[in-house]
Amino acid sequence: MRAVLFIHGLSAKEVDNRYFIDRMKKFRNIDIYSFTLPGHENDKVTKVRYSSWIEKSEEELNKILKKYKNVTIVAHSMGTIIATNLAARYKKVNKLVLISPAFMAGNIKQNKEDFKNIIFKHVDEELGTGFEGFLEKFITVPKSVWFQYRRMARVNMSNIEKVTCPTLIMYGENDNLVSKKAIDFVYNNLTCKKDLVIIKRVRHQVFKSYKKERITKYIYRFITFNLLYKLGKSKTI
Repeated sequence: MRAVLFIHGLSAKEVDNRYFIDRMKKFRNIDIYSFTLPGHENDKVTKVRYSSWIEKSEEELNKILKKYKNVTIVAHSMGTIIATNLAARYKKVNKLVLISPAFMAGNIKQNKEDFKNIIFKHVDEELGTGFEGFLEKFITVPKSVWFQYRRMARVNMSNIEKVTCPTLIMYGENDNLVSKKAIDFVYNNLTCKKDLVIIKRVRHQVFKSYKKERITKYIYRFITFNLLYKLGKSKTI
């Protein structure tokens, strides 16, 4: 059996990643573990220090390593910062999946395009306006928590080049919260075997998109097969 630890992003709700977690449970050779980051227990995020996020994640990782020799960490958005921290320090993290790594937040280019589409009524039904959930995030996340997130990202940037395990990066082509520039920063600073997959016509919440099954199966194959991918060559799905 292969152990997988999933780490969610800032202000994430259970529904945001529930599809992936439930789907992974159906694979007989996968044991997947997930948990809730401190401050995220209720609908509104409560004040918390970023060190508590890392400490809680490390605690969950150590629980898994008591039963398994190795573990793959799959993380989304802010969770990728924590995952990179752990992978840099724990050699028993044998594979890493970073979905929309958010070391840098914001995608003004995509936001401008989405706003223009709203003005001229060219909104894509599958992609939505691109502003769904924006207001909710700003309401439910205190300013102090945004500060903690940005500080954690800044402090942990140096961990990217310390990762030694094979790493898969996945990024929605129309991500409205993280820019391609931010993705390229992570990819270019990784010194390990790496693979970048651009997901066409998908935004930030990849597991709520119409491609969620294809994305999940791609991650599953990365976790379970060693020779399936020529790591280091970017592709699109």
